[in-house]
Amino acid sequence: MNSLIHRLPPSAVMSACVVIALIACITASLLALRPVHVDLPAGAVPTRVGSIDLIPSDLYPEPDHLGTYPLMREFFGRQTALTAALSQPSVHIAYTTAQGQADSAEFVPRGRQLSDLPFAFWFQQAVGVLALLTSGWVLALRKADWGAGMFALTGLTLAIAAMSAAIYSTRQIALDGDLFRILSSVNHTGSITFGIALVNLFLMYPRPLIRPIWLLVPTVFFSCGLLLELMYVGKEMWLAPIIAVQLLLSILFGGIQWWRARGDQVERAGLRWFFLFSLIGCSLFVGLSIMPPMLGLADQGYVPQAYAFGFFNLMHIGLAFAVTRWRVFELDRYAYYIWLWLGGVFLIFATDLVLLLWLRDQPWASLSIALVLCGFLYFPLRQVILVRLFNRKPPQVSELMPYVLDTALAPTPALQSARWDQLLHDTFAPAAEFEIPDVTPLTAQIRENGAALALPGPKGLPARLLRYPAQGRRLFNTGDVELAETLLNMHKVASESHLAYERGVSMERDRISRDVHDNIGAQLLSALHAAEGSRKDALLRDTLTDLRQIISDGFRSDFRLADVFADLRAEMGDRLEVHDITFDWQADAAEEFGEQRVPFLLVNTLRSVLREAASNIIKHAGAGQVVVHLTQSGDMIEIRITDNGQGFDPNAVTRGEGLNNMAERVTSQGGTIRFAQTDGLMGVDLRLPLGSPSAMSEAAQ
Repeated sequence: MNSLIHRLPPSAVMSACVVIALIACITASLLALRPVHVDLPAGAVPTRVGSIDLIPSDLYPEPDHLGTYPLMREFFGRQTALTAALSQPSVHIAYTTAQGQADSAEFVPRGRQLSDLPFAFWFQQAVGVLALLTSGWVLALRKADWGAGMFALTGLTLAIAAMSAAIYSTRQIALDGDLFRILSSVNHTGSITFGIALVNLFLMYPRPLIRPIWLLVPTVFFSCGLLLELMYVGKEMWLAPIIAVQLLLSILFGGIQWWRARGDQVERAGLRWFFLFSLIGCSLFVGLSIMPPMLGLADQGYVPQAYAFGFFNLMHIGLAFAVTRWRVFELDRYAYYIWLWLGGVFLIFATDLVLLLWLRDQPWASLSIALVLCGFLYFPLRQVILVRLFNRKPPQVSELMPYVLDTALAPTPALQSARWDQLLHDTFAPAAEFEIPDVTPLTAQIRENGAALALPGPKGLPARLLRYPAQGRRLFNTGDVELAETLLNMHKVASESHLAYERGVSMERDRISRDVHDNIGAQLLSALHAAEGSRKDALLRDTLTDLRQIISDGFRSDFRLADVFADLRAEMGDRLEVHDITFDWQADAAEEFGEQRVPFLLVNTLRSVLREAASNIIKHAGAGQVVVHLTQSGDMIEIRITDNGQGFDPNAVTRGEGLNNMAERVTSQGGTIRFAQTDGLMGVDLRLPLGSPSAMSEAAQ
């Protein structure tokens, strides 16, 4: 049963409370209509029914004021006798008029109607309904909290006590004695159980004074008193002293809770309202309704019990104030959406009822007028209310994509967090503020039997715990989990795409920097050392062409590999010749290249590596001869560059920007590069895959 309650959404719990309240009201009304009714003059007080002379206690609204069990038994017996007398086809009744004159007449008893029920009956019904709805409201939002559970129990037991008392306390003259005793026992059960719940409430809220298992002590103790009361053990009634003891204990435990909250001003402020209204309400009921007859101060309470029940509703009014201002029971202000939802439901049914009664009672209303009013005014408005309350469709993923992108691309973590929270709020409409879960989930998880949804945070953001979707009208379900996972995945993709874009920009910036260093720098250096003006001009034109290709053109082009090697051979030979370095180009497989075409990225890598190698030889090696050996092995190009200069130890030297650029370029194309010194010759060995020109060009774009 407890598991079932935990799985229900707040709106379902509240709806169940409404149904229970409705059933209770209908049952109480049917039982209140069972006695016959006599049309006495207004304000008349019967003094004799048939042959039975009435005594004052026969008309007591609440027989508990008799004080002893023998008097109670006698009272129920007289009620049975009076009911039998009133059940005759006609009955002679003597009465005292409102003006104090004695009179009598023959009356024909009839069935009691709803219009015959006095205001006191409906007042007690209203007290019970308000108690049920308020207790259900608290239980719906704090199912696992002991304090909230005890408060909910006070509402249920108050409804039991008030609604049962409403039946017998508003009888006209008499009620069958057996039914009267049953209703009285129900009233006593509700009253004593209310006291048990009140004592346990102040033992557990706001801070537990004892372990929950020890709640059995007051429960068992007062339950034994209830059993003695129901079995009429002894002479004096147990009810009044039990309720008085319960009130004193509640005041004591409430005082202890107040003292313990002395260091928390917010908590004490909430307790001030809740305890004040609760204890004042209970004290007024006991002091003005129960204690006067128990102490012999009056035959009945100073305030009729029918209206004294209203004092208990002060507890619920105090709770409403405390929740609004200080979140007693940690109920968020959004909890009031539940009342708005119920109000909308009530408005629909009430409007339906009024409309039906109005059309029925208006004979002049033609069918056409009714159709116009319903078709053009009422039904469209009614449909709008129904859609607003019950038919909110979940947002589509396509609708959420712009907001996810806006969140993922937020410039600062704080703004990203705020936008993520707003996105979750707009998507799930939780009825409580976001929390950070104690345990961060790896994926979206339903918790608390559907009342909560735990979400892992997107990269760089904390996890979130959402409570009560759709402002508390339903529970989280598997569809919400899927939607949450979709949002998380969309956020991840958007973030990774943004990071990939940033990495691409950075890589492109680095590529341009390397190309300028390796290619443009090398060619400008060659132009600088060129003796002939025509040669210098040609090198500068080639430099401008390379610069244009570096920036844009080369990414949309591919080149014939044989032509590329021919250009590289001529360029490298010219550069080395200027510095009196002999150059030998050995291309064993050149004739096999044929029409093989390669993309700009590969051409740019070959050109940059060979230019950087030539620049290093010219500036650092002091070489007199350079040999480039070129071969093709399958889809791989193998190039070995050797010189007879002084060389260096690859494992000992600190690489500069040029060597690092060479290595990065080759590895980025899936190739390998190695620097080695063999037989007195310094060598650079590299292997590059030819690949697919079109595929590599597309990758570059």
